[in-house]
Amino acid sequence: MSTQRREAGRALVVGAGVAGLTAALRLHRGGWQVQVVEKASGNRNGGTWISFRGVGYQAAERLGILPQLTEGQLPWEDIHMLDTDGRLRVVWRAATQLALNNEPTLHIPRDKIADILLDALDGEVKIEYGTTVSSITQDESGAEVVLSNGDSDRFDLVIGADGVNSVVRELAFGPETEFRTDFGDLMAIYNLERSPVDTGVEHLLSGVGRMIAVSRLGDTFSVIFLWTSTDLAGDLSTDLSKAVRRRFEDLGWAVPALLKEAEAVPSAYYGPVSQIKMDTWSQGRVVLVGDAAWCTGFYAGYGASLAVGGADLLGDVLERHPGDIPTALREWEAEYRPIALKVQAQARRGRESFFLPPTEFAIKLRTIFLRVAGNSVTTRLLRLFMGVRSPK
Repeated sequence: MSTQRREAGRALVVGAGVAGLTAALRLHRGGWQVQVVEKASGNRNGGTWISFRGVGYQAAERLGILPQLTEGQLPWEDIHMLDTDGRLRVVWRAATQLALNNEPTLHIPRDKIADILLDALDGEVKIEYGTTVSSITQDESGAEVVLSNGDSDRFDLVIGADGVNSVVRELAFGPETEFRTDFGDLMAIYNLERSPVDTGVEHLLSGVGRMIAVSRLGDTFSVIFLWTSTDLAGDLSTDLSKAVRRRFEDLGWAVPALLKEAEAVPSAYYGPVSQIKMDTWSQGRVVLVGDAAWCTGFYAGYGASLAVGGADLLGDVLERHPGDIPTALREWEAEYRPIALKVQAQARRGRESFFLPPTEFAIKLRTIFLRVAGNSVTTRLLRLFMGVRSPK
């Protein structure tokens, strides 16, 4: 990475999540004049922990933020996998989880990554919250952008890092319906101040077509309710707490207490599990990164890693082709698209093999694999079974 400061151009980054902040940091260090807009009113908080590894881990090392990420990681904990009555099926040991990844992996809250990226920017890049893009008009030399606050400006490059519901993608490429594929599943994520279950381990309760995960996030707790929906539109149009209660209130264990705690939370993430599939990630001077371009869906467990790796590589390739943005964008996509497509395929495999097994037999098969996953041969088989492979 070049350390020499030079004026490489003007870039607008839309979205101040992991992908957008990484792109802003990398381009700023490469000499770009960067502006960031974010539709939320402030820094986004909440979510769950992630396994940060592979291309993201390598990029974090190049960006110089790996020590901070390592310092902010959570301890790996055993996962107690339960049936719908709360009976223990199997304990998935922390050591086996690490062996399954087969590479350096950080167990870290997702919003911690964004906080560290913000610290690395150190106020040198302007971030305007409560703002998004209203229109983009391109010509051969740049893009005229009108923001939702009425301001307008011209940029050499517009980076859409505004997530699966990307406004930039809608403006530059077309309606979301052309690119979004839903699994037919819904997910609700709550961050709780306290947990009604044993906090020394993580818990995963699963039955056919539904799952509950409870894990520690430092001093707070993350609870995920995940279910297959035969009436996706109906679930999306109903009240969040009512939808979750209707799908899970018949279960035993600590589920009634979890539902009670979740219903007291003022805000939560709620929506379908989806993938974004596009023939190209760039259109003229507009390029998409992160979930806006290649959302893999919850089941891959690799979204933040892909976002950091892809945004960092984008900065590298732009430096290889100074002044030739179209060539840089084509080269970047040719190099990174195979990686993203592999992770999307892993997500599709991981959905049925681990998160939402479609039958009781599939649940029993998963339990058997996890029980015997203590040796290297079985671990390799389990990685194939669950689709847990780091793309190269």
